[in-house]
Amino acid sequence: MRKTIELDGQTYTWDGSRWFDSSFLIPPVAVVSKLNARIEDDLNAEDAKTSNVRALVARARKAHAAGQYDRAEKLARNVLSREPANVYMLSLLCAVLRKKGLPDKANEEPEAFKNSKRTALLMSRAAAPCDLERWEEAKKEMGRVLAKGGSEEAFLVVKRIKKARPDLYERID
Repeated sequence: MRKTIELDGQTYTWDGSRWFDSSFLIPPVAVVSKLNARIEDDLNAEDAKTSNVRALVARARKAHAAGQYDRAEKLARNVLSREPANVYMLSLLCAVLRKKGLPDKANEEPEAFKNSKRTALLMSRAAAPCDLERWEEAKKEMGRVLAKGGSEEAFLVVKRIKKARPDLYERID
């Protein structure tokens, strides 16, 4: 769905994934939130017509990237109702819940998969305790992530833990 909206004297275009202004620049987050609200009903109607799981996964990923967190959560839950073992969608749901300021729910959701070795889910299981300031738990989960290999996101979480609790990383000789 391509859509053009006028807001505060400026024209913005939705390309199906993100917003652009007339200069092809991405608008500020506050403007994106207002624009998302203006097309929310149309997008929800399109989502409701979609039954293909791969399409729903793609739409959830795009909604998350576009800051449409309520929509991304609905889509992720729709996919998980059809494919309860879809660990990728579960990790996206956890990321969305964290963005919505619900780290406790993000921490609870993957409980059935606590022994999973999937990196995306491990990242969620490490980042949510950070939001809850449960640093020892976050460090333990990050150890599992780093054992599988590092990523930029993983190192940012480690940096966050070290900043809050440097004592957890002090060497004992």
